[in-house]
Amino acid sequence: MKPVLILIPFLILLSACGSKTEPVAAAVVPPTVVRLGAIEAFDAPPTLTSTASFAAIDAAEIAPETEGVVREIFVRLGDAVNAGQPLLRLEDRDAQLRLAEAQARVHEMQAVLRQAEARLGAEGQRSVELSADVLNAQAAVDNAEEEVRLAEIEEARASRLRATKDISQSSYDRTRSTLLSAQARLRGARQQLALATNTARQSAQGIAMAKAQLESAQAQEAQARKRTADAVLRAPFAGVVTARSVSVGEFVNPQSKPLRLEKVDPLKLVFQLPEAQAASLAAGLTVEAQVTALPGETFQGKLRAPNGSLDPSSRALTVEAEFPNPQRRLKPGYFAEARILLGGAQPRLRLPVRALDFDPRTETYRVWTLAEGRAKLHLIGVPQKRGETAELAPAPGLSGGLSVIVDPPANLYDGMTVTSAEKK
Repeated sequence: MKPVLILIPFLILLSACGSKTEPVAAAVVPPTVVRLGAIEAFDAPPTLTSTASFAAIDAAEIAPETEGVVREIFVRLGDAVNAGQPLLRLEDRDAQLRLAEAQARVHEMQAVLRQAEARLGAEGQRSVELSADVLNAQAAVDNAEEEVRLAEIEEARASRLRATKDISQSSYDRTRSTLLSAQARLRGARQQLALATNTARQSAQGIAMAKAQLESAQAQEAQARKRTADAVLRAPFAGVVTARSVSVGEFVNPQSKPLRLEKVDPLKLVFQLPEAQAASLAAGLTVEAQVTALPGETFQGKLRAPNGSLDPSSRALTVEAEFPNPQRRLKPGYFAEARILLGGAQPRLRLPVRALDFDPRTETYRVWTLAEGRAKLHLIGVPQKRGETAELAPAPGLSGGLSVIVDPPANLYDGMTVTSAEKK
Protein backbone atom coordinates (compact mmCIF):
# COMPACT_ATOMS: atom_id res chain seq x y z
CA MET A 1 0.00 0.00 0.00
CA LYS A 2 2.92 2.38 0.50
CA PRO A 3 3.48 3.07 -3.27
CA VAL A 4 -0.15 4.20 -3.70
CA LEU A 5 0.09 6.61 -0.79
CA ILE A 6 3.16 8.21 -2.30
CA LEU A 7 1.50 8.76 -5.78
CA ILE A 8 -1.58 10.57 -4.46
CA PRO A 9 0.22 13.74 -3.29
CA PHE A 10 2.16 13.88 -6.57
CA LEU A 11 -1.03 13.79 -8.67
CA ILE A 12 -2.62 16.48 -6.52
CA LEU A 13 0.42 18.72 -7.01
CA LEU A 14 0.44 18.11 -10.80
CA SER A 15 -3.21 19.03 -11.18
CA ALA A 16 -2.67 22.19 -9.22
CA CYS A 17 0.16 23.26 -11.48
CA GLY A 18 -1.87 22.54 -14.67
CA SER A 19 -4.69 24.70 -13.58
CA LYS A 20 -2.44 27.72 -13.76
CA THR A 21 -1.16 27.08 -17.41
CA GLU A 22 -2.16 29.77 -20.14
CA PRO A 23 -3.67 28.48 -23.53
CA VAL A 24 -1.22 28.53 -26.56
CA ALA A 25 -2.32 30.45 -29.78
CA ALA A 26 -2.61 28.49 -33.10
CA ALA A 27 0.46 28.96 -35.49
CA VAL A 28 -0.16 31.06 -38.72
CA VAL A 29 1.04 29.29 -42.01
CA PRO A 30 2.60 31.82 -44.44
CA PRO A 31 1.48 31.67 -48.14
CA THR A 32 3.64 29.73 -50.59
CA VAL A 33 5.90 31.95 -52.70
CA VAL A 34 5.71 31.33 -56.43
CA ARG A 35 7.13 32.91 -59.59
CA LEU A 36 4.78 34.12 -62.27
CA GLY A 37 4.77 34.38 -66.02
CA ALA A 38 2.32 35.87 -68.50
CA ILE A 39 -0.18 34.20 -70.81
CA GLU A 40 -0.32 35.81 -74.25
CA ALA A 41 -3.26 35.43 -76.62
CA PHE A 42 -2.69 35.47 -80.38
CA ASP A 43 -4.18 34.19 -83.63
CA ALA A 44 -2.47 31.42 -85.56
CA PRO A 45 -3.40 29.40 -88.65
CA PRO A 46 -4.94 26.00 -87.97
CA THR A 47 -2.40 23.24 -88.17
CA LEU A 48 -1.98 19.51 -88.54
CA THR A 49 0.82 17.98 -86.47
CA SER A 50 2.75 14.77 -86.86
CA THR A 51 6.08 13.21 -86.05
CA ALA A 52 8.26 12.95 -89.13
CA SER A 53 11.78 12.23 -90.31
CA PHE A 54 14.08 13.91 -92.79
CA ALA A 55 15.41 11.97 -95.76
CA ALA A 56 17.50 12.68 -98.84
CA ILE A 57 15.59 13.52 -102.01
CA ASP A 58 18.19 11.69 -104.13
CA ALA A 59 20.48 8.92 -102.94
CA ALA A 60 22.68 6.66 -105.04
CA GLU A 61 25.15 3.84 -104.61
CA ILE A 62 27.96 5.02 -106.88
CA ALA A 63 29.72 2.32 -108.90
CA PRO A 64 32.34 2.57 -111.69
CA GLU A 65 31.41 1.72 -115.28
CA THR A 66 34.54 -0.35 -115.69
CA GLU A 67 36.59 -2.66 -113.51
CA GLY A 68 40.03 -2.00 -112.12
CA VAL A 69 42.22 -1.37 -109.12
CA VAL A 70 41.59 1.77 -107.07
CA ARG A 71 44.62 4.10 -107.26
CA GLU A 72 43.28 7.30 -105.66
CA ILE A 73 40.31 8.23 -103.47
CA PHE A 74 39.53 11.95 -103.42
CA VAL A 75 36.77 12.08 -100.78
CA ARG A 76 36.15 11.01 -97.22
CA LEU A 77 33.01 10.13 -95.31
CA GLY A 78 30.90 13.25 -94.80
CA ASP A 79 32.53 15.32 -97.55
CA ALA A 80 30.26 17.59 -99.58
CA VAL A 81 30.83 17.29 -103.34
CA ASN A 82 29.60 19.09 -106.44
CA ALA A 83 28.08 17.48 -109.51
CA GLY A 84 30.85 16.09 -111.73
CA GLN A 85 33.50 16.22 -109.01
CA PRO A 86 35.98 13.27 -109.07
CA LEU A 87 35.41 10.76 -106.26
CA LEU A 88 38.03 8.09 -107.02
CA ARG A 89 40.37 7.00 -109.83
CA LEU A 90 41.10 3.50 -111.08
CA GLU A 91 44.34 2.28 -112.65
CA ASP A 92 44.17 3.60 -116.24
CA ARG A 93 47.57 2.83 -117.83
CA ASP A 94 46.11 0.22 -120.17
CA ALA A 95 43.29 2.58 -121.15
CA GLN A 96 45.80 5.37 -121.86
CA LEU A 97 47.86 3.06 -124.10
CA ARG A 98 44.76 2.02 -126.03
CA LEU A 99 43.81 5.64 -126.44
CA ALA A 100 47.23 6.52 -127.82
CA GLU A 101 47.05 3.58 -130.23
CA ALA A 102 43.58 4.63 -131.39
CA GLN A 103 44.72 8.22 -131.92
CA ALA A 104 47.65 7.02 -134.03
CA ARG A 105 45.27 4.91 -136.12
CA VAL A 106 43.08 7.99 -136.69
CA HIS A 107 46.08 9.99 -137.93
CA GLU A 108 47.04 7.12 -140.26
CA MET A 109 43.56 6.90 -141.78
CA GLN A 110 43.45 10.67 -142.24
CA ALA A 111 46.67 10.45 -144.29
CA VAL A 112 45.26 7.58 -146.38
CA LEU A 113 42.14 9.62 -147.09
CA ARG A 114 44.16 12.63 -148.19
CA GLN A 115 46.20 10.43 -150.55
CA ALA A 116 43.06 8.93 -152.07
CA GLU A 117 41.56 12.37 -152.57
CA ALA A 118 44.80 13.59 -154.18
CA ARG A 119 44.74 10.69 -156.65
CA LEU A 120 41.25 11.66 -157.70
CA GLY A 121 42.49 15.20 -158.35
CA ALA A 122 40.92 18.59 -157.94
CA GLU A 123 42.01 18.39 -154.28
CA GLY A 124 39.73 15.51 -153.55
CA GLN A 125 36.92 16.24 -156.00
CA ARG A 126 34.19 13.70 -155.19
CA SER A 127 32.60 13.72 -158.71
CA VAL A 128 34.27 11.21 -161.01
CA GLU A 129 33.24 13.15 -164.15
CA LEU A 130 34.97 16.30 -162.89
CA SER A 131 38.33 14.75 -162.01
CA ALA A 132 41.34 16.23 -163.83
CA ASP A 133 42.31 13.01 -165.69
CA VAL A 134 38.73 12.39 -166.85
CA LEU A 135 38.34 16.01 -167.98
CA ASN A 136 41.61 15.85 -169.99
CA ALA A 137 40.64 12.52 -171.57
CA GLN A 138 37.20 13.88 -172.45
CA ALA A 139 38.81 16.92 -174.10
CA ALA A 140 41.03 14.61 -176.17
CA VAL A 141 37.96 12.64 -177.27
CA ASP A 142 36.17 15.85 -178.24
CA ASN A 143 39.17 16.96 -180.33
CA ALA A 144 39.46 13.57 -182.03
CA GLU A 145 35.76 13.55 -182.85
CA GLU A 146 36.09 16.99 -184.45
CA GLU A 147 39.10 15.79 -186.51
CA VAL A 148 37.12 12.74 -187.67
CA ARG A 149 34.17 14.92 -188.65
CA LEU A 150 36.40 17.21 -190.69
CA ALA A 151 38.26 14.25 -192.23
CA GLU A 152 34.97 12.61 -193.19
CA ILE A 153 33.83 15.80 -194.91
CA GLU A 154 37.13 16.02 -196.80
CA GLU A 155 37.05 12.34 -197.74
CA ALA A 156 33.47 12.68 -199.10
CA ARG A 157 34.44 15.67 -201.23
CA ALA A 158 37.57 13.85 -202.50
CA SER A 159 35.45 10.79 -203.33
CA ARG A 160 33.10 12.85 -205.52
CA LEU A 161 36.03 14.51 -207.28
CA ARG A 162 37.66 11.15 -207.88
CA ALA A 163 34.43 9.85 -209.42
CA THR A 164 34.55 12.70 -211.99
CA LYS A 165 38.27 12.23 -212.53
CA ASP A 166 38.89 15.72 -211.15
CA ILE A 167 41.63 14.52 -208.72
CA SER A 168 44.17 11.79 -208.93
CA GLN A 169 43.95 8.49 -207.10
CA SER A 170 46.92 9.44 -204.94
CA SER A 171 45.20 12.62 -203.78
CA TYR A 172 42.12 10.64 -202.80
CA ASP A 173 44.27 8.04 -201.03
CA ARG A 174 45.89 10.74 -198.89
CA THR A 175 42.48 12.10 -197.90
CA ARG A 176 41.34 8.59 -197.08
CA SER A 177 44.45 7.99 -195.00
CA THR A 178 43.85 11.20 -193.06
CA LEU A 179 40.32 10.00 -192.22
CA LEU A 180 41.53 6.61 -191.04
CA SER A 181 44.22 8.22 -188.88
CA ALA A 182 41.64 10.54 -187.30
CA GLN A 183 39.34 7.60 -186.60
CA ALA A 184 42.24 5.69 -185.02
CA ARG A 185 43.06 8.66 -182.75
CA LEU A 186 39.39 8.89 -181.76
CA ARG A 187 39.36 5.23 -180.75
CA GLY A 188 42.54 5.78 -178.71
CA ALA A 189 41.10 8.90 -177.04
CA ARG A 190 37.96 7.01 -176.11
CA GLN A 191 40.02 4.20 -174.64
CA GLN A 192 41.98 6.77 -172.61
CA LEU A 193 38.70 8.30 -171.40
CA ALA A 194 37.42 4.91 -170.31
CA LEU A 195 40.72 4.20 -168.53
CA ALA A 196 40.70 7.61 -166.81
CA THR A 197 37.08 7.17 -165.78
CA ASN A 198 37.79 3.69 -164.40
CA THR A 199 40.82 4.97 -162.55
CA ALA A 200 38.80 7.85 -161.11
CA ARG A 201 36.10 5.47 -160.00
CA GLN A 202 38.67 3.30 -158.27
CA SER A 203 40.06 6.41 -156.61
CA ALA A 204 36.54 7.37 -155.51
CA GLN A 205 36.07 3.90 -154.08
CA GLY A 206 39.42 4.30 -152.35
CA ILE A 207 38.20 7.55 -150.83
CA ALA A 208 35.00 5.88 -149.61
CA MET A 209 37.03 3.03 -148.14
CA ALA A 210 39.47 5.45 -146.53
CA LYS A 211 36.56 7.41 -145.05
CA ALA A 212 35.04 4.21 -143.64
CA GLN A 213 38.39 3.23 -142.15
CA LEU A 214 38.77 6.72 -140.68
CA GLU A 215 35.29 6.58 -139.12
CA SER A 216 36.10 3.17 -137.65
CA ALA A 217 39.36 4.50 -136.23
CA GLN A 218 37.54 7.51 -134.77
CA ALA A 219 34.96 5.21 -133.15
CA GLN A 220 37.76 3.16 -131.61
CA GLU A 221 39.36 6.37 -130.38
CA ALA A 222 36.04 7.44 -128.79
CA GLN A 223 35.74 4.06 -127.05
CA ALA A 224 39.31 4.31 -125.79
CA ARG A 225 38.70 7.85 -124.61
CA LYS A 226 35.54 6.70 -122.76
CA ARG A 227 37.46 3.89 -121.07
CA THR A 228 39.99 6.46 -119.94
CA ALA A 229 37.22 8.75 -118.66
CA ASP A 230 35.48 5.81 -116.94
CA ALA A 231 38.58 5.26 -114.85
CA VAL A 232 37.57 8.38 -112.89
CA LEU A 233 34.35 7.97 -110.87
CA ARG A 234 32.50 11.29 -110.68
CA ALA A 235 29.56 12.53 -108.61
CA PRO A 236 26.29 12.40 -110.62
CA PHE A 237 24.80 15.20 -108.50
CA ALA A 238 25.77 17.55 -105.68
CA GLY A 239 25.52 15.91 -102.27
CA VAL A 240 27.31 14.41 -99.29
CA VAL A 241 29.30 11.18 -99.14
CA THR A 242 27.44 9.07 -96.57
CA ALA A 243 29.19 5.73 -97.07
CA ARG A 244 32.61 4.59 -98.26
CA SER A 245 33.52 0.92 -98.40
CA VAL A 246 36.69 0.90 -100.50
CA SER A 247 40.39 1.56 -100.00
CA VAL A 248 43.31 2.22 -102.32
CA GLY A 249 44.52 -1.01 -103.92
CA GLU A 250 41.16 -2.78 -103.90
CA PHE A 251 39.68 -4.24 -107.06
CA VAL A 252 36.23 -2.91 -107.98
CA ASN A 253 33.80 -3.52 -110.85
CA PRO A 254 30.40 -2.19 -111.99
CA GLN A 255 28.70 -4.46 -109.44
CA SER A 256 30.65 -2.92 -106.55
CA LYS A 257 29.14 -0.20 -104.37
CA PRO A 258 32.23 1.65 -103.14
CA LEU A 259 30.53 4.99 -102.35
CA ARG A 260 27.08 6.27 -101.40
CA LEU A 261 26.04 9.82 -102.22
CA GLU A 262 22.98 11.62 -100.85
CA LYS A 263 21.53 14.94 -101.96
CA VAL A 264 20.94 17.01 -98.84
CA ASP A 265 19.91 20.37 -100.28
CA PRO A 266 16.99 20.34 -100.33
CA LEU A 267 15.85 17.57 -97.98
CA LYS A 268 12.43 15.97 -97.82
CA LEU A 269 10.42 15.55 -94.65
CA VAL A 270 8.33 12.37 -94.66
CA PHE A 271 5.37 11.82 -92.34
CA GLN A 272 1.96 10.17 -92.23
CA LEU A 273 -1.45 11.65 -91.48
CA PRO A 274 -4.77 9.94 -90.74
CA GLU A 275 -7.28 9.42 -93.52
CA ALA A 276 -9.63 12.03 -92.04
CA GLN A 277 -7.03 14.80 -92.54
CA ALA A 278 -6.26 13.99 -96.19
CA ALA A 279 -8.87 16.39 -97.56
CA SER A 280 -7.18 19.36 -95.82
CA LEU A 281 -3.90 18.97 -97.71
CA ALA A 282 -2.75 20.77 -100.83
CA ALA A 283 0.61 21.22 -102.50
CA GLY A 284 2.42 24.40 -101.50
CA LEU A 285 1.23 24.64 -97.88
CA THR A 286 3.87 25.82 -95.42
CA VAL A 287 5.31 23.14 -93.16
CA GLU A 288 7.25 23.94 -89.98
CA ALA A 289 9.57 21.43 -88.34
CA GLN A 290 11.57 21.29 -85.13
CA VAL A 291 14.29 18.74 -84.42
CA THR A 292 15.72 17.66 -81.10
CA ALA A 293 19.28 18.08 -82.35
CA LEU A 294 18.70 21.81 -82.93
CA PRO A 295 16.54 22.96 -79.99
CA GLY A 296 14.77 26.28 -80.23
CA GLU A 297 14.96 26.46 -84.03
CA THR A 298 12.08 26.19 -86.46
CA PHE A 299 12.64 25.26 -90.10
CA GLN A 300 10.18 25.93 -92.89
CA GLY A 301 9.43 23.99 -96.03
CA LYS A 302 6.69 23.50 -98.62
CA LEU A 303 4.30 20.60 -98.90
CA ARG A 304 4.60 18.49 -102.03
CA ALA A 305 1.59 17.02 -103.76
CA PRO A 306 0.16 14.42 -101.34
CA ASN A 307 0.37 10.76 -102.19
CA GLY A 308 -2.48 9.66 -104.41
CA SER A 309 -3.37 6.60 -102.30
CA LEU A 310 -3.57 5.54 -98.67
CA ASP A 311 -1.66 2.75 -97.01
CA PRO A 312 -4.26 -0.07 -97.04
CA SER A 313 -3.01 -1.52 -93.75
CA SER A 314 -2.84 1.66 -91.65
CA ARG A 315 -5.31 3.83 -93.62
CA ALA A 316 -2.73 6.62 -93.37
CA LEU A 317 -1.58 9.05 -96.04
CA THR A 318 2.16 9.43 -96.66
CA VAL A 319 3.08 13.08 -97.14
CA GLU A 320 6.35 14.75 -98.13
CA ALA A 321 7.55 18.33 -97.73
CA GLU A 322 10.66 19.90 -99.26
CA PHE A 323 13.00 21.88 -97.00
CA PRO A 324 15.86 24.11 -98.22
CA ASN A 325 19.09 23.11 -96.52
CA PRO A 326 21.88 25.29 -97.99
CA GLN A 327 24.06 25.12 -94.86
CA ARG A 328 23.40 21.38 -94.41
CA ARG A 329 22.35 21.84 -90.79
CA LEU A 330 19.52 19.37 -91.26
CA LYS A 331 20.65 15.81 -91.84
CA PRO A 332 18.92 12.75 -93.28
CA GLY A 333 17.52 10.65 -90.47
CA TYR A 334 16.69 13.53 -88.10
CA PHE A 335 13.34 13.03 -86.38
CA ALA A 336 11.14 16.11 -86.31
CA GLU A 337 7.89 17.48 -84.97
CA ALA A 338 6.07 18.76 -88.05
CA ARG A 339 3.22 21.25 -88.37
CA ILE A 340 1.29 21.88 -91.56
CA LEU A 341 -0.15 25.42 -91.63
CA LEU A 342 -3.57 25.16 -93.24
CA GLY A 343 -4.25 28.88 -93.59
CA GLY A 344 -6.85 31.09 -91.90
CA ALA A 345 -6.61 31.90 -88.18
CA GLN A 346 -7.64 30.39 -84.85
CA PRO A 347 -7.14 31.64 -81.25
CA ARG A 348 -4.09 30.33 -79.43
CA LEU A 349 -2.32 30.94 -76.12
CA ARG A 350 1.42 31.28 -75.53
CA LEU A 351 3.03 30.82 -72.10
CA PRO A 352 6.42 29.86 -70.63
CA VAL A 353 7.21 26.21 -71.14
CA ARG A 354 8.24 26.04 -67.46
CA ALA A 355 4.61 26.70 -66.51
CA LEU A 356 3.56 23.30 -67.86
CA ASP A 357 2.79 20.74 -65.13
CA PHE A 358 2.57 17.13 -66.31
CA ASP A 359 0.60 14.72 -64.12
CA PRO A 360 2.03 11.22 -64.64
CA ARG A 361 -0.93 9.58 -62.90
CA THR A 362 -3.45 10.80 -65.46
CA GLU A 363 -0.91 11.52 -68.21
CA THR A 364 -2.37 15.00 -68.70
CA TYR A 365 -0.96 18.51 -68.83
CA ARG A 366 -2.17 21.29 -66.53
CA VAL A 367 -1.23 24.83 -65.60
CA TRP A 368 -1.80 26.99 -62.51
CA THR A 369 -2.87 30.61 -62.50
CA LEU A 370 -2.90 33.10 -59.66
CA ALA A 371 -6.26 34.71 -58.88
CA GLU A 372 -7.00 36.71 -55.70
CA GLY A 373 -4.03 35.23 -53.90
CA ARG A 374 -4.95 31.61 -54.59
CA ALA A 375 -3.73 29.01 -57.06
CA LYS A 376 -6.25 27.87 -59.66
CA LEU A 377 -5.88 24.60 -61.58
CA HIS A 378 -6.54 24.40 -65.35
CA LEU A 379 -6.52 21.18 -67.37
CA ILE A 380 -5.22 21.68 -70.92
CA GLY A 381 -4.64 19.64 -74.03
CA VAL A 382 -1.26 18.58 -75.36
CA PRO A 383 0.83 21.76 -75.82
CA GLN A 384 3.27 22.42 -78.62
CA LYS A 385 6.66 23.31 -77.22
CA ARG A 386 8.70 25.90 -79.08
CA GLY A 387 11.94 26.47 -77.27
CA GLU A 388 11.29 28.50 -74.11
CA THR A 389 7.57 28.87 -74.82
CA ALA A 390 4.62 26.58 -75.38
CA GLU A 391 1.50 27.07 -77.47
CA LEU A 392 -1.91 25.59 -76.74
CA ALA A 393 -5.58 26.00 -77.53
CA PRO A 394 -7.68 28.13 -75.13
CA ALA A 395 -9.07 26.14 -72.20
CA PRO A 396 -12.02 26.96 -69.90
CA GLY A 397 -11.05 29.83 -67.59
CA LEU A 398 -7.71 30.27 -69.33
CA SER A 399 -7.17 33.36 -71.46
CA GLY A 400 -4.58 35.93 -72.40
CA GLY A 401 -3.49 38.44 -69.76
CA LEU A 402 -3.64 36.01 -66.82
CA SER A 403 -0.63 35.31 -64.62
CA VAL A 404 0.57 31.73 -64.74
CA ILE A 405 2.72 30.05 -62.09
CA VAL A 406 6.17 29.08 -63.35
CA ASP A 407 7.87 25.99 -61.92
CA PRO A 408 4.82 25.07 -59.81
CA PRO A 409 5.69 23.44 -56.43
CA ALA A 410 4.96 19.75 -56.06
CA ASN A 411 2.62 20.34 -53.10
CA LEU A 412 0.49 22.91 -54.95
CA TYR A 413 -3.27 22.29 -54.87
CA ASP A 414 -6.35 24.08 -56.19
CA GLY A 415 -7.25 26.99 -53.93
CA MET A 416 -3.93 27.05 -52.10
CA THR A 417 -2.87 30.46 -50.82
CA VAL A 418 0.17 31.69 -52.75
CA THR A 419 1.99 34.94 -53.26
CA SER A 420 4.21 36.23 -56.04
CA ALA A 421 7.94 36.32 -55.48
CA GLU A 422 7.93 39.72 -57.13
CA LYS A 423 5.92 41.13 -54.19
CA LYS A 424 8.35 39.85 -51.55
